[in-house]
Amino acid sequence: MTRLENQTLALAGMFQAAVIVDEIALHGSCDPEAFDCCFNSLFTIDAETTEQALGDITHLARGFEALGDYLGGENRSPGKNIAYYLLSILKIAVQVLRDQNLSNQLLQGLRNIESNASDFNLSRGSVINKIDGLYQECISSMSPRIIVRGEQNYLRNSDNAARIRVLLLAGIRAAVLWQQLGGNKWTLFWSRKKYISAARRFLNQS
Repeated sequence: MTRLENQTLALAGMFQAAVIVDEIALHGSCDPEAFDCCFNSLFTIDAETTEQALGDITHLARGFEALGDYLGGENRSPGKNIAYYLLSILKIAVQVLRDQNLSNQLLQGLRNIESNASDFNLSRGSVINKIDGLYQECISSMSPRIIVRGEQNYLRNSDNAARIRVLLLAGIRAAVLWQQLGGNKWTLFWSRKKYISAARRFLNQS
């Protein structure tokens, strides 16, 4: 797989997380397989390939679609929300990359959650709540703080709030991976059409 294809997979992971955050915030529900793809990516820390890190590409379809739509200028309402989430995720990912202590804290936190889930047979909801706590401990105080916009009756629901933070952390992880693979604002600008083309190829495969 080429570097650009690997970068496209990482971008799709980031886009998918942002899109599903918007879905939960506005509608209180989301595609469970798309959510699971983001959730599972948080526990593939030692993956050998980008595809292994992000999971089965058939479950990244929402990310590929969003990448093509937004980089192709085809986004429609509520596109502003998603653009805001993406920009905020990228800014935080840069800080995570630069702060080794923070990066180590996040990695160790995820490893501890995975170990506890296995040792104590934790429920899926308990694991989500633990990831939620890790996000609040490590990310919530950072600037820019990501403000999720949507229907307040959905946002006030603690389960929805926890799932949203899981998705934001998965988006940050994908954004970190994208930058580790050589992605930056210039590649996003100059390689936009190549990213769209690669995303469509992956979408056809899925």
